[in-house]
Amino acid sequence: MSKNGLFLLSIGCLLLLFSVNTVTAAYDILSLVTASTLIISGLIITIKGKKPKRRRG
Repeated sequence: MSKNGLFLLSIGCLLLLFSVNTVTAAYDILSLVTASTLIISGLIITIKGKKPKRRRG
């Protein structure tokens, strides 16, 4: 599950890089919101996947 989170995180970072227009230096709001959603969901999945599982006994 951690690999899925890292994948979403990397796609979100790439989308964040490409969401700015290089000529006018203006951000595309839809791409920015999508990138931030992917980054946050990737972080949540990665953090939840790294928690150690409790052992009984």
